[in-house]
Amino acid sequence: MRNNKKGFTLIELLAVIVILAVVMLIAVSAVGPLMAKSRKGALENEGIALSNAAKTAFQAEQLNANSAIKATSTVCFDLEYLYSQKYYEKGSAQDYTGSVLVTYAGGDYTYKIWISNKTYAISGKAPNAINLDTDVTDATSASNNCGGTLATGNVYCTGSACTVQP
Repeated sequence: MRNNKKGFTLIELLAVIVILAVVMLIAVSAVGPLMAKSRKGALENEGIALSNAAKTAFQAEQLNANSAIKATSTVCFDLEYLYSQKYYEKGSAQDYTGSVLVTYAGGDYTYKIWISNKTYAISGKAPNAINLDTDVTDATSASNNCGGTLATGNVYCTGSACTVQP
């Protein structure tokens, strides 16, 4: 009589499952930080795109003879305005919140961005000065009013219109 033993024992199957579980645990713990870093990098790119959209909007509104915006105006462009006017097309107003503050001083324009993807936020930074290690923090949303820095007499663009702050 022949003793034909084909297949695996229960112990061998359990050993393989335990080994696979350990490998998966190591892989998941290594991938998590990489995913967080890529989300932060994507937010940085969105911040740069938001700043470029504000630059385009500032110039285009002057060319369109928008009476509220002058060459020397301080203007806050809300993300909702940039998106509704087709200056900003990446993502959507539901994906991100934020604003860009454009200021004029001594012949130079400066741009500060506030943007959040509801997990991370960049607050009040010049687009070329973003440092992901220190500037991106946990946040529920970015400021929608240029960080509360908009003074009386400056221009605020939100929704679909630009108005002078009273």
